[in-house]
Amino acid sequence: MNNILYDEDIQAICEKFTELNQMEIQFLKDQAQKILTNRTFDEFDVFIDVRNAFAGEAIVVCHRTPYNNPSIYEKRVVGRTAYRKDEPGPLRTLETSQNSIDLYARSQEGLLIKQTTYPIQFKDKTIAVLIVEKDLSSDIKANFDVSNRDRSYDEVSAVIEEMEVIDQSITNFIDDAILIFDKNGFLQHHNKAANEYYQKFGYLNSINRMHYDNLALDLITFDHIRKLVSHGDFEALKSKEIKFDEYYFKIKTIYLPSKGIVIQIMKDISDQKAKESRIISELVTIQEIHHRVKNNLQTVVSLLRLQARRAESLEAKKVLNESVNRVLSIAATHELLSKQKEDDVQLKMVLDAIIHNLTRFYAESPDGTPIVLKSEIDPSIILDSNKAVTLALITNELIQNCFDHAFDGTKEEEAHIKIEITQENELIQMIIEDNGSGFEFEERSQHNLGLQIVTSFVEGKLNGIISAGPSSQGTRFRIAFKN
Repeated sequence: MNNILYDEDIQAICEKFTELNQMEIQFLKDQAQKILTNRTFDEFDVFIDVRNAFAGEAIVVCHRTPYNNPSIYEKRVVGRTAYRKDEPGPLRTLETSQNSIDLYARSQEGLLIKQTTYPIQFKDKTIAVLIVEKDLSSDIKANFDVSNRDRSYDEVSAVIEEMEVIDQSITNFIDDAILIFDKNGFLQHHNKAANEYYQKFGYLNSINRMHYDNLALDLITFDHIRKLVSHGDFEALKSKEIKFDEYYFKIKTIYLPSKGIVIQIMKDISDQKAKESRIISELVTIQEIHHRVKNNLQTVVSLLRLQARRAESLEAKKVLNESVNRVLSIAATHELLSKQKEDDVQLKMVLDAIIHNLTRFYAESPDGTPIVLKSEIDPSIILDSNKAVTLALITNELIQNCFDHAFDGTKEEEAHIKIEITQENELIQMIIEDNGSGFEFEERSQHNLGLQIVTSFVEGKLNGIISAGPSSQGTRFRIAFKN
């Protein structure tokens, strides 16, 4: 093999298909150079594979043919993909950093082969794998016809079947994979589910009598398990979640000290993880929607404020400014929702933003009397987003109405508006009162858009009740609804 060409292969393939940086690529090229000149495994085809970051499979970056024997490959394989369904070892080692010893595989040219795979590590990170291959087709079946790829696979699988007959125990009717290892780490028993999973992982061998280290789906070796046991650290053997290929498993390891047996139970939680992923994705999407709605509402506010500044009519300015406050009351809820994953919001946080905005806008009554706005809102009240937006609009309209009308012609030295919201069991009650001049709710609500909005929202959206009347000092609104 031309070393310069081989260097170019590794550089080009890694830059195009992997996430390896230049330091890691150079290290891999140095390792490949050593492999080219080392006589270890000189009777076999030797490969270096890396992980294709886009396809999730392995891709060949280097191939050294045997020194004295002909290669089992007729065509160039550098740059070609090694699929998990055909070659489970390279992907397993790339994912677990553990050796994969003597696993059966099927080459790109349809030959039955045996692969031993070792990790190539740079700073404790497995960046590639070294693969040693041996052709088994002549050993298993003389003159074996591999022209029909699918038929060849079935025939070879039948020929290499080594599994011992296991009694149809109850374990074969359990969906979880069950693996039982002896004190030396060799698999003594496995149920039907375990066999099916490892077939999905691409194992062509029978897994029976295979060593734990050749089956482990994570970084834990059998020696490590024994060390944990010897130190009495059984907590480390309890349930843990791992990802292997496209699967997620919850793995529980049990140690039986009397015989040194290790039992591993693997529960497939891939569907659960997929649902969690969809939920997270949906929540992120919803957050982004709330964020965009809030931004769009802010744009509307800016346009309304611009229009209000240009309006010559005082009545037009007033109407436009009221609209600004309505839009801001809706935006306050969406702003909170854009910062959290849940669809429920703390009512106090929403209304505090609205009260702050109204206080800035209405610093005093029409005749110049300073107005103090006080609030007592139960911080434990949580509402869904729809109810929160509705109550935000209602609160905005009622407080705005108090600012606009409660203190017309009054000379109160301490004009004030108070909002109080409490919850008892499932009943939420809101009281808004002022010490202004008072008014007749039924009469004014027929001509006031804000009060019409309030009545419509309380009855139509909250299924609640609203009442208004004189208080000891001014006007008192009461709204009650079930949360």
